[in-house]
Amino acid sequence: MRDLQTKFPKGKVVRDRYEIQELLGTGGFGAVYRVRDRRGGNVYALKEQIDPNPQQRERFAFESRILERLDHYALPRVYRVFEDEKAQSVYMLMDFINGPNLERLRRRQPEGRFTLARVMAMMKPIIEAVSYLHHQQPPIIHRDIKPSNMIIPTSGEGAVLVDFGIAKTYDLDSTTSAVRHCSPGYGSPEHYMRGTNLRSDIYGLGATFYTLLTGEVPIDALTRLTRVSSGSADSLIPAHSLVEDLPQEVSDILQKAMALDPEDRYGSVEEFWNALKVYAPEVKTEPVIYEMLSEANEAPGTQVETPQPPPVTPAPLPPPSIVVQEIPRRQRRSRKGLFLLVAALLLAFLLVGGLIWTANSGLLAGVSTQAKVTPTSSTVHQPTARTTQVPTRGTTPTATPTASPAPPVVQPPASPPRLARGYDGTISDKYTDPPTNSTIALSNIAQNGQSFTGYASFGSGLVGNNNFNGTITPDRKFHFLVASYAGLLPLYFQGQVNGDKSLSGTYCSYRNNACDNQSGGYGDWHASPR
Repeated sequence: MRDLQTKFPKGKVVRDRYEIQELLGTGGFGAVYRVRDRRGGNVYALKEQIDPNPQQRERFAFESRILERLDHYALPRVYRVFEDEKAQSVYMLMDFINGPNLERLRRRQPEGRFTLARVMAMMKPIIEAVSYLHHQQPPIIHRDIKPSNMIIPTSGEGAVLVDFGIAKTYDLDSTTSAVRHCSPGYGSPEHYMRGTNLRSDIYGLGATFYTLLTGEVPIDALTRLTRVSSGSADSLIPAHSLVEDLPQEVSDILQKAMALDPEDRYGSVEEFWNALKVYAPEVKTEPVIYEMLSEANEAPGTQVETPQPPPVTPAPLPPPSIVVQEIPRRQRRSRKGLFLLVAALLLAFLLVGGLIWTANSGLLAGVSTQAKVTPTSSTVHQPTARTTQVPTRGTTPTATPTASPAPPVVQPPASPPRLARGYDGTISDKYTDPPTNSTIALSNIAQNGQSFTGYASFGSGLVGNNNFNGTITPDRKFHFLVASYAGLLPLYFQGQVNGDKSLSGTYCSYRNNACDNQSGGYGDWHASPR
């Protein structure tokens, strides 16, 4: 058995294909790495189970089967599962979700909690994902819903629900289940007793809302159950008693979601969510996510799993025979990109066609240019002004037309070029003599107008892998800053988008808003889109 203390080093290649870039996290199961596919250059998360026993191997395989059949924007995608007999390990290659988990973000907030508006915005994708799981045939129970299993991507997209290591399919005619692991405070009473069902996830959702809103993890269900069974009152403190400005109605909803008896909880995820929406303000998701990530100022991609305190694990029961029915894979759809594009096109055509016109030139100038619609630059002609006849003695009155000057043509603001999702290339560090030549990869690039974010990684001989954020202008110039790595200075990159869509420029170690070539790496680089 390979001990966890001998983790794969950076640069090691697994299966002659996946190059280890960073250790994201470890746990009792093994480890999770960020890896780069040497063939396509894509970045993935590689989950490793070290020397699994038969039960662990079956659970690992079951998790992969679940994720392989699912297709939802708030769930990770699994691409392949393979074994390495020599290393006595099994691996799962899945989406790398670059961003902090919700528990880490929560602890960075004042008093360790969020406002109700923010919680509703962050949890909407999670609610939709759990609802999607429960509507599968057969239904899927996650069984480990908690903030640390929710990732907020740095790209600004909605939260993603991860870690299906103890999920199971639900059989209405059976309450037996595999070994019941759970996270204290988030696991329902039935985790410890007769077996979980769909309402067990509703308990986990209620406990997650409770923690995010109050800054306190709810008391464990087993402790509550023990006290109630002995004749004492339920020891779960109502959320509004911990946060004065939280509506009591919301607190009551959470109490119902975390009822000890499953029959006293909400009957479905949708029922729970609809009850909350009555008392929660409407907030758009993306601005909240961007603001929150900016406040958190998180470095490095967060793993899809975060080490937690030892889980409560009652005596194991024999695992059931589980049959997973395959369902057709559906193409992932953008939640709102199509709607925004159509709306932008319609508005642009209305403006250009003259159906909407105003003397205020700022109206046209303010139209978003993301749909890439450019109005024609031809002159707009106005109707000729009515002539005025002035009679004079002995002459025939003549008309003198006076033309109204045409309004100036207003051009929309220029748009910056669109960046690709990833680039691969070469980089030369002139800090060393002779210069160190290596590779550079820019991955997971997400662009919002003139701003963009992503992840930079470097080949052998160079260090500094980390997140970056930057700006690109309509004249094809850009710059971005790679966050500090292991105490080293951050790296400042600048350059231009070339005619072949490749990127090139220079970089330097950055200190006090200026390059410091005496204290770290500097040089030039070039990268082409994947």
